[in-house]
Amino acid sequence: MPKKPIILDFDSTLCAVESLDALASMVLGHDPDSEAKVAEIERLTNLGMSGELSLSESLTRRLATLTFNRSHIAGLIEALRDQLTPGLVEDRQWILNNTEHLHVVSGGFADWIVPVLTPLGFRAEHIHANVLCWDANVCVGFDQDHPLSRNGGKPEIVQQLGLGPEKGAIAVGDGISDLELRRTGHVDRFVAYTAHAFRDVVVQEGDMEASDWTSLRNILDQVWVA
Repeated sequence: MPKKPIILDFDSTLCAVESLDALASMVLGHDPDSEAKVAEIERLTNLGMSGELSLSESLTRRLATLTFNRSHIAGLIEALRDQLTPGLVEDRQWILNNTEHLHVVSGGFADWIVPVLTPLGFRAEHIHANVLCWDANVCVGFDQDHPLSRNGGKPEIVQQLGLGPEKGAIAVGDGISDLELRRTGHVDRFVAYTAHAFRDVVVQEGDMEASDWTSLRNILDQVWVA
């Protein structure tokens, strides 16, 4: 039997941090109100991930606080490469061996997720994320028509890709948007990944929990061909 599709989140799953929060810390480093602004962005991130705020509003309000350019994104990419979940880089051969089955579906942004993950062996065409809008060198927002900019976007993308429960798809993530895949029946199983963020409802409704990359690998290896 062929291996099942694995649908992975990026922020607080493949990456140890929330990447937009990391960008905020970088961009606002010299702002006299940086501490308060970063704290507010982190609060909006958590509200979006817990389901208390719509994802579209969370994204809009966070990006409205920031003014950044392509050089900031280049710096973020380098920073995120050092903040990937422990064990992921060391498992590059495993990723390469299984790359056709691995899909990343994230509410983050392809502008940095693709260059961070493709050197590890993830396929660019298997990475689905939001997209920033640019005016020359300056970010002027994001594509608000992209499915992943709103709640229900991950199930919509998985359906478009034909990776549903009929193929035994397994989703891995830390937030409500990841759990939506299980709630809507778009995947066969859901693994709550708690190495970097622990949300009670996600763990309670998940089929399994993985607290680090090694335990996640063990789970995937056990259920992949079951």
